Amino acid sequence: MLVVSLEPLRRFVQAASLAVNVGGHTAPPLQLLAWQLRTLLSSDDWLPEELAHPRRGSSTYLLYADPVDRFSVVSYVTEPGFRSPTHDTGVWSLFGQLRGEHLLRLHGRREDGRPVAAAQALRLRPGSVVQPPPDDLPLFQIDNPGAQDPGIGIHVYGGVLGGLQSPSFDEQGGEHTHVFSYANAWIPNLWGRRPAAARPEAPPGSWRALASGT
Repeated sequence: MLVVSLEPLRRFVQAASLAVNVGGHTAPPLQLLAWQLRTLLSSDDWLPEELAHPRRGSSTYLLYADPVDRFSVVSYVTEPGFRSPTHDTGVWSLFGQLRGEHLLRLHGRREDGRPVAAAQALRLRPGSVVQPPPDDLPLFQIDNPGAQDPGIGIHVYGGVLGGLQSPSFDEQGGEHTHVFSYANAWIPNLWGRRPAAARPEAPPGSWRALASGT
C-alpha cells in the first residue's frame, strides 16, 4: 500500500474545527473555509488510493467526521458518464474538485419541494470550489462529463450525513429517498506519523504544555 502524507488533510480539518468553533456549526465563516479548501486542493497527492476509486458508478468515502456532528469531509468519486439523482443534504456544503471534472447543477425549489427545471450548471475542475448559499440551500446534481477519467470531488458538509435520508428526484421528476452512506470501512488516521516540523510548539497554557510540565 502506497503511504501518502495526510498532513494537508490534517491541517484542513484543524482549520475547519476552528472555523466552526468561531461561527457555530450552522453559520461558520464559509468564505474562510472555502479558501482553506482551495489550499487543500492545491495538491492531489495526499488522498489514499483506496479512497480514490468509484464502485458501481460512484462512491462516497468518509475522510473525517467531527465527533460532535458539526461537519464532515468526504471524497466523492465518480465513473465517467455518471449522473447522480437530484437531491440535497439539508446542511451547508462546500464542493471542491481534486481530480478530473464534475458538472454541478444547482436547482431551486418549487413550493412542493421539487426541483425547478432550470439549473445553474457549474463546471468543476481541479482546484475549483463552489459555495452554495447556506440560507437558501439548493437541490443539487453531480455529473461526470468525462469520457475516460474518474472525477474526484472533496466535499465539506455541515454535519455527518451517514445514514441520513433525504428526498431525491430522477430525470422524469419521480420522487425517491436518497440514503447517505460511506463506501469505506476505515477512515484516514490524521494523527499518525507526522514530520517533526509539522508539530508546532505548544502555546503557553495549552494542554500540551501542561502535559509536558513546561
